[in-house]
Amino acid sequence: MLKLVDVLQIPESEFKNYKVHFAIGVKDKLKPYNKFLVGEFKGWQEEQTNKNFSRPFVLSLIYYSKDVWLFGGVYRVTGEPTLIERPAENWEGWKYSTELVDCQTDLIGRVFVSYKKEYRQSYPNLEMTPENGMKPRDMCISSILDKRVSITDFMGFDQVNIDYETLQVIVRDSIPSWKSALSNVKGVYLIADKSTGKQYVGSAYGDECIWQRWSAYARDGHGGNRELKELLKANGANYRYNFKYSILEVCNMNLGNEYIIGRETYWKEVLQTREFGLNGN
Repeated sequence: MLKLVDVLQIPESEFKNYKVHFAIGVKDKLKPYNKFLVGEFKGWQEEQTNKNFSRPFVLSLIYYSKDVWLFGGVYRVTGEPTLIERPAENWEGWKYSTELVDCQTDLIGRVFVSYKKEYRQSYPNLEMTPENGMKPRDMCISSILDKRVSITDFMGFDQVNIDYETLQVIVRDSIPSWKSALSNVKGVYLIADKSTGKQYVGSAYGDECIWQRWSAYARDGHGGNRELKELLKANGANYRYNFKYSILEVCNMNLGNEYIIGRETYWKEVLQTREFGLNGN
């Protein structure tokens, strides 16, 4: 099998200049992958809680599934990192400046690497020899896609499980398959707070379809809902990036308001979102 370092044409004499970044979210393992899909991976990677990029180059691999990583590019570290603080988010860390290196950039978002990482370190040196498992330099390519990964076409109402950033891109770009599907149904949906696990049950009825309702959420995160407004007011506007969206039930556009409101009430009772979630009524 092809080794990634061979495809990238990184000679062994240069290994000492490379850090490998196994990018994986703390609470949500797929966070860096979702950042990549919406075109924000570089900026996300440049903010680190510690001085993790102590070498001239960073070889970025993005968590996709167990033991499978997506090639995210090779970046040159330019200059020293700057200490930054965001008190509102209770976050302090280092801001790096990087630039994408012209190194097989056509393979970014297309190459998947199979690598079982049996150590905790997320920023190993490329020449590292771990006590257990495979050396980073021996990572092999498992598959190459014809096209770069992107936000997938609409796969069905029962497959919807997207975060706020993805919703923003879907609405901003009016991705045809999503807009077509969500513009032709009313129904009941769920918003989950990834930080607390609390849930909000909402519905689209009257003259609204789910696309119209979710477009309102994409604009400001609360869509006019009193409970969500209060949550964002208490935690800051950026708290909306903790939200995930799914669909509980779809209804024909011809069904009356009372039926859909009744189904909304049913799901609130089933999920107990009044007692333990984000629904106030």
